Amino acid sequence: MKPSWQTRFSQSLTLRWRLTLWTAGLLFVLGLGLTLLINALTATRVPQAISVVLEPTQYPPASLGPIASPTLSLTQASPFPSDTEGISAIEQVQEIAIREVRIISLIGVGVFVALGAIGAYWISQQALRPIQRLSHMVQEVRAETLNRRLALDGPPDEVKELANAFDSMLERLERAFEQQGRFVADAAHELRTPLATLRTNLEVTRQDAQATLSDYRDMSATLDRAVSRLEGLVEDLLLLAKGEDEIQMESVNLEVLLTEVMQELEPLAQAHQVSLNLEVADEVVLPADAPLLARAINNLIENGIRYNHPGGSVTVTAHREANGVVVRVKDTGIGIPPDELPHIFERFYRIDRSRARHRGGSGLGLSITAYIVQLHSGRIRVESIPGEGSTFTIWLPCHESEFLQMQT
Repeated sequence: MKPSWQTRFSQSLTLRWRLTLWTAGLLFVLGLGLTLLINALTATRVPQAISVVLEPTQYPPASLGPIASPTLSLTQASPFPSDTEGISAIEQVQEIAIREVRIISLIGVGVFVALGAIGAYWISQQALRPIQRLSHMVQEVRAETLNRRLALDGPPDEVKELANAFDSMLERLERAFEQQGRFVADAAHELRTPLATLRTNLEVTRQDAQATLSDYRDMSATLDRAVSRLEGLVEDLLLLAKGEDEIQMESVNLEVLLTEVMQELEPLAQAHQVSLNLEVADEVVLPADAPLLARAINNLIENGIRYNHPGGSVTVTAHREANGVVVRVKDTGIGIPPDELPHIFERFYRIDRSRARHRGGSGLGLSITAYIVQLHSGRIRVESIPGEGSTFTIWLPCHESEFLQMQT
């Protein structure tokens, strides 16, 4: 269905012209109303005023001679007009006065509307100047010009609000581009390390003419570790690229999920001499993607094990709270320095890069956990005291109606 000519005409006009036409239309309506009011008052008041002025009982008849019959010359005018001629003169004066007032009113409306339209056009041009500047900046936005800001000065009106919103958008885009650049550089660095290990071992073994079967077995074990690291890194990157529409929500029994995760990590905990404890206050069922949620909690518990002291512990608790579920992972490990806390959920961020790499970390564990929690519309926060341990708290939404429906 094609749009009507009114729609096409309206869409072809700029905002400045629409403001001008709207203002001109408003002035026309107001001017027309003023004209009607003037004519109505004129038609009522002018005859009364003229009849009072030309009342024969108040003024001598001779005084009406020059205007008694406007169509006659002064030499033909009678100094003593009859009553009929006096009435006719009054009516003619009334008609002339009303006609002149109408003509003047219409001219006034035209001038009123023209001057109002010109003024509206100038005012709209001044008011829309920041928007024009904003439009030019939008056209010039590039990845290398994201540091520019509109920085509009003026009263806190709608235009300034729009300019501030645009500046905020540029700031977010600049920060996102910087994070993306760091992410690409860090990902390339992480991928390059195991690839370099693969290439080095292959070249050394190939160039060694006296390489034995044992050498090849050692090389095979090294290559296997490097390939496993590459596979894990690629899986992590693919997970970070997963969108909300790709997660599979289902009814998940949180106690069962936590038990399975801790059983899977029990050998690692025993190797580090760390005890695992689980405390679930209620039977909690919530909507979630079970593999992803298990991965998120697994990352927290694994960090608590790897960065703990021999004889330490990792305690996992879960309970319902305020239309949601709270999962808390507390360890007695080395803790996190206060200045590092704001960055621990950034991708490829390591508190101690050499130690983290030595322990098998890629710097993606906590960022993956935070991303999975975000996909579930939840929140995560951390509290830590260096030398005493850290506590990660996850809140996941679980409304009462959904909980009861899942229970049934």
